[in-house]
Amino acid sequence: MIKRKVIFTFPPEIVEKPISHTLMRDYDLWVNILRAKIEPSSGGKLVLELRGDEDMIEQGIESARQAGAGVTLLEHDVLWDKELCVDCGACISTCPTQALSLDRDNFKLIFDFDKCVACGTCADVCPVKAITIEF
Repeated sequence: MIKRKVIFTFPPEIVEKPISHTLMRDYDLWVNILRAKIEPSSGGKLVLELRGDEDMIEQGIESARQAGAGVTLLEHDVLWDKELCVDCGACISTCPTQALSLDRDNFKLIFDFDKCVACGTCADVCPVKAITIEF
């Protein structure tokens, strides 16, 4: 069993399709909703953590695409510019999942994308805007 964090983008015309239910029922996936911002009139985005067999996750993602949803991996929408980052650590205390930490040997920021839920608190406090969330 593996887990994968993905962002589903819903255009307004498919907002009412039960895509997350289909992922659970037809592909035997565990679905954890990490973040959601969806409006019936304008569509929106849903951040999910999917757990299951790798081939079933891939089939489920393809099914969502065929239903009209856009699908990207979370790490493609959470961007960290290492060159711009000054390793100040302002983001560390704001992260609810401890995805950000400081390497005590070289005082460089460490970003663990597996723990990230794209909440955006790090991007809000970054003084140099080295972290951006495309959400």
